[in-house]
Amino acid sequence: MAVFGTALNGAGAVLLTHAVYSTHEHTATFASTPLPLDISLELLVSILLLSLGIVVSFAPLKPIQYAQWAGQLSREGRHGEGQYTREGEEMLSEGDPYAFLGLDGGIGGKGEGRRGFWDVKGKRREYEDWVRQGGKQ
Repeated sequence: MAVFGTALNGAGAVLLTHAVYSTHEHTATFASTPLPLDISLELLVSILLLSLGIVVSFAPLKPIQYAQWAGQLSREGRHGEGQYTREGEEMLSEGDPYAFLGLDGGIGGKGEGRRGFWDVKGKRREYEDWVRQGGKQ
């Protein structure tokens, strides 16, 4: 399929180049007349061939299996690579592409989760508990 897609892309590119050149020649020679039908059809056919060639030459799509990926992440866990960013955060393995969000302790955990964000409802509960205790720690 890759050879067929490449052939379609090549034919589409040649036709597109010829249509563009023909359009330039026509407008340079006959500036006030509309574009002929054959040039317009050649342009449309070239775009169709290019689109079809691009679609045919792509690799087949893979099914989305988020549940398996998430299960693998939870089983293996994250591990550091020994490299650090400019901000001082450790770079984590490719296993968890969302590791930079820092969701470890947030959303139901003890920590606040992502850096720079905090749990509004949790803080409100903490404040209510603090008020019930009379403002004592």
